[in-house]
Amino acid sequence: MPWKENLVMDQKKEFVLESLKENINFTKLCTKYCISTKTGYKWKERFLERGFEGLNDLSKKPKISPQKLSEETILEIIRIKNNKKHWGSRKIRVIFENLHPGKNVPSCRTIDRILKKAGLIKPKKRRRKTSGVRIENRVPATHPNHIWTVDFKGWWYTTSKERVNPLTVRDEYSKYILSIKALDKGDISCVHKEFDILFKLYGLPEIIRSDNGPPFANMSSSLGLTKLSVWWMSMGIKLDRIEPGSPYQNGAHERMHLDMKKELEGQIDGDIRYHQKIFEEWRKEFNEERPHESLEMKTPGSIYMESEIEYEPGLVEFEYPKNFKSRNVNNRGFVNYKGKRYFIGNPFNGYNVGIDIDKNGQLNVWFGNNLIGYFDKESLLLVPEKNDIFKPRKKRKVLPMS
Repeated sequence: MPWKENLVMDQKKEFVLESLKENINFTKLCTKYCISTKTGYKWKERFLERGFEGLNDLSKKPKISPQKLSEETILEIIRIKNNKKHWGSRKIRVIFENLHPGKNVPSCRTIDRILKKAGLIKPKKRRRKTSGVRIENRVPATHPNHIWTVDFKGWWYTTSKERVNPLTVRDEYSKYILSIKALDKGDISCVHKEFDILFKLYGLPEIIRSDNGPPFANMSSSLGLTKLSVWWMSMGIKLDRIEPGSPYQNGAHERMHLDMKKELEGQIDGDIRYHQKIFEEWRKEFNEERPHESLEMKTPGSIYMESEIEYEPGLVEFEYPKNFKSRNVNNRGFVNYKGKRYFIGNPFNGYNVGIDIDKNGQLNVWFGNNLIGYFDKESLLLVPEKNDIFKPRKKRKVLPMS
C-alpha cells in the first residue's frame, strides 16, 4: 500500500510496533508496508536506539565533506584580511597561495563568504547605471617607462597640524610607484628636485602624463607650458595631458590614490617625517607584495625595469639644421630676430629655439624636435602650433650646470 505523505510518520510507528510482536514474519511485514527488508531493519534499529524520535528523516548532508575548509585555513584567511584590511579576495588568495604552497587554496567566492560571515567586508551599494564616458587614454602604455603619470594625492593634516600633500609618480605599464614624496612645497622648484632624483635612479620615460594644473601646466601661458614641462621637453620627453575636468583619463593613477586614501590618509599618527617613513613602507609593499589583477596577479616590482634612456643633468643646448637660426630666450621670455623682439614665453628662459622660414615667409619656431608654433609678424607673439609635428631627433649639447 502506498504511503501518503502526511501519514508517513504514523505508518513508520505502526510498522515498528508491529515488528516487535512475537512470531512475526519480518519479510512479509516489510512487503505489507511496501518497503525493503533493509529499510525495515533500519527503522527498527533506530526505534530501539532512540524511540519514535529516531524515525525522523536524517540530514542528507555528509558528515565529512572533502571541500570543507579546516579551521586553520579559515583563521589564516581572517589573519591576512586583518593585516591587509583593504585588500580583496583575489589578492588574499594569492597571498595565501604564496604562504602555503601545495595546500588546497579556497576560491575567491569562498574567501568572500568567510570574510562576510566574519563581518570583515561590507556589502557593496548598487550604483545606478549610467551611459558615462568611455575611459580611454589616447596613448596606451606598451612597456615600462613608456609613460609615467604624475599628480598630487590631495592634502590632509598630520596630528601636528602639518599639511601633507604628497607628490606621486608611477609607471603606467607596470603600475610601479616610483615616488610618494611629501614635498616642502608643491611648486616647480620642489617638483623639479624630486624628478631630478627619479631620473638619476630610473632613467627617462618617453612620455609624462599629467593634469592641467600647476606646476605641470599653466593654461594661461602659451601652449600651457611651465618651466617644469619645458624642462621635460628639453630632454626629449613628450607631454600627454588629460582633458580638463577628466581625471578618469588617468584612471589607474586615481585608483592608486584611492588606495592611499583608504590606507594612509588620516591613519598615520606622527609628523611629516614619520609620514614619509610610512609612505616608503607602503610604496615598497605596493610594489613588491601587492598583486594586481591587470598584471595577472603579479607584483609591479616583478614587471618594472629601469629605462634605457639615460639622464644627462644640465641645461640643454639644441643643434638645429644649417638653414635654421638659433636664438637664445632671455630671462623675460623674448628672442631677437632681425631687429625685432618676439615673445615666446618665460618657461623657455635659458634655452635656445630654432627659427626657420617656410616658402610663404612664415617664421616657424622649433624647440628641439618640437614645432611649437610660429611668430606673428604684427603682434610679435608666438602663435601655438596645435598639431603634433616632430622632426627626426637631432644631437643635442648638454651644458654643465653653472
